[in-house]
Amino acid sequence: MSTTTERYRTAGEAGDLAGVLATLAEDVVLHSPLTTRVRFEGKAEVRAVLTVALRELKGLRYRSDVGDERTRVLVHTATVGGQELEETARVELNSEGLISSITLSVRPLPGLTALMAAFAGPIARELGKPRWVVLALTLASKPLALLTRVGDRQLVPLATPDRG
Repeated sequence: MSTTTERYRTAGEAGDLAGVLATLAEDVVLHSPLTTRVRFEGKAEVRAVLTVALRELKGLRYRSDVGDERTRVLVHTATVGGQELEETARVELNSEGLISSITLSVRPLPGLTALMAAFAGPIARELGKPRWVVLALTLASKPLALLTRVGDRQLVPLATPDRG
């Protein structure tokens, strides 16, 4: 197991931003789980995302850390806005053993949209975006989160196979 990802996981579960940042290379790149159009480059941009993540994710617990000395896959569970989610991070380590790339994936869809609703505006704020951008991102993401939560609870059960 990588000692870097062990430190990353331990710091993340403890909500220790400085500890998580200490595991990252200066030129780290974080790939959004929402879109290929957005990536965060360098510690300052990634810090903005992690600041929001450590504040908004509740009950963060890592379940898996597998791979080799260069590429690892970390899986954690948490809740955001009362919605459960599971996040997978493919982590690349550089020659110094620091994390140089993080590619995120989130499931299920209601968890992903809850994450978007909780993170979009606050990340924009952390990055110093204008107030109208923060507001637009916040307002635009809330209806999608609501629709997927309601759909998951009310509509998806209608498609569940009858096993009776």
